[in-house]
Order: sequence, then C-alpha cells, then structure tokens
Amino acid sequence: MKRLLIASDFDGTIGTGARLQEDLDAIDAFRARGHLFGLISGRNNAGLRAMRQRFGVPCDFLMSDNGGVCYVGEELLFSHQMGAEYFFPLADFLLFEGSDMVAVNRNDGVDMLFYRDEQGNITEQIQRDRWVPRPFSQMSGIFRDPAHCLAMAEKAKTCFPYLTALPSDDCLDLVPKGRDKAAGVAELAAHFQIDEGDVYVVGDNYNDLAMLDAFPSFVVENAPEDVKKHATEGITPSVGAMIKKILACTAGQ
Repeated sequence: MKRLLIASDFDGTIGTGARLQEDLDAIDAFRARGHLFGLISGRNNAGLRAMRQRFGVPCDFLMSDNGGVCYVGEELLFSHQMGAEYFFPLADFLLFEGSDMVAVNRNDGVDMLFYRDEQGNITEQIQRDRWVPRPFSQMSGIFRDPAHCLAMAEKAKTCFPYLTALPSDDCLDLVPKGRDKAAGVAELAAHFQIDEGDVYVVGDNYNDLAMLDAFPSFVVENAPEDVKKHATEGITPSVGAMIKKILACTAGQ
C-alpha cells in the first residue's frame, strides 16, 4: 500500500462548519492506516503548537511560518531564515504603509513590535531602540482592509525582491524568497520519500495558493470564490469529508 501525506491549513480549515470531531476522527483513521497528517500554517511554531493542543489535532508534523519551519514530532526538520539586515527595512515598510500591528517570528518565539489603535496612535511593545535585528523566519503586518493588504503584498514584491509576500485576509506575511507552503510541503515529502502525486493539501485562503497549485488539492466551502478555483480535487465541506474521499479513491493502491 502506498503511503500518503496530507498537509492541512489550520485557521479556517480544521473544524470548518462545526465539524471538528468529524475531522479528528477521520485524521485518526487516516493515520491508523500508516499515512501521515500534519498542519501547515502562517502562524509561528509556538502558536501553531498551542492551537494543535487546544483542539486536540493528531499530527505527525507541524509546519509553521508558511512552510518555512517544520517539526516532525519534536525534531526540527528545517528552518529557513531571513537575514538580520532585512529586519528594519521590512518593519519600517509595514509601519509606513499603515499596518496596525507588526510581529516577527523566530524559532524561539514571536516578538510583537508595535500596534496602532483606532485613533492611529502607535504603541511599541518593545521600544524601538531595543528591537533586536536577528535572523527571522517571518515578519507579519495586519491591515484593516483586506484589499489594502493585497495591494501591499504586490508593493512588497516590487520593493523587496529578496522575499515572498503572502497575503491572507487582513494579514501580510513576509518570508524568505522562494519559501511558501508549496516549498515546505515539497521539502517534507522528499524527506519521507513520498511521491508528490501521493501528497494532498487543503486550505482556504490566498497564502495557500502555491500549495493548492502544486499538489492534488482541496479547498473548504467557506473559502473565497477565487481561492476555490485552485482546488484540483474539488471543494470539500470539511477536512474529514476530504479524508474519507481520499481513502475511498486510493483503497487497494
């Protein structure tokens, strides 16, 4: 029997449509057959671990920072970092383009740099002269308008050719060039020696597009219509329903 791998987005994907228990039961059944299941998210590793534990999602791997950092169990498989020299240019870009919050992800946690209140006043969580420009896996900014967020993603690509800009609703994630969820899943599949045709992915937002286009893919029903167009295997009401379909289609292979 071929070994399969599923990489699932978390926010807006796991438990969609109040089907969390259905998802968990299907994941257990999938893994019981020797297949691999894990979460892939724009969250930082600590945040993703906390959500995985809170919702009780059984996992073989956790991939955070939009495919930049991956743990298999407790073992770090890979971590792709952006150089410390890019820290201040990117933070200033997000600040001056109107971001309401800027945070930077590192392997050992996340630093909230500043946030902007409703009156436009900026509060620095860490005083600027104490911002430490170490290498980082992701810098993120929150914008009030998703359309503005999309526009800033395009501007970031022009201004900073050494990065990848990944918008998701009102959040813009900036990661090292060439990193996205597709790159992370491909690196993970190679580690497990699983053919990319035996890898399935599921998501719901714009930062999932690269992996949706690269692998057999599903999109959940609550996703934007233009994201749904990227599903190669169809639209699914839940991760659990997707798993049942995959197991049915691959039975006996």
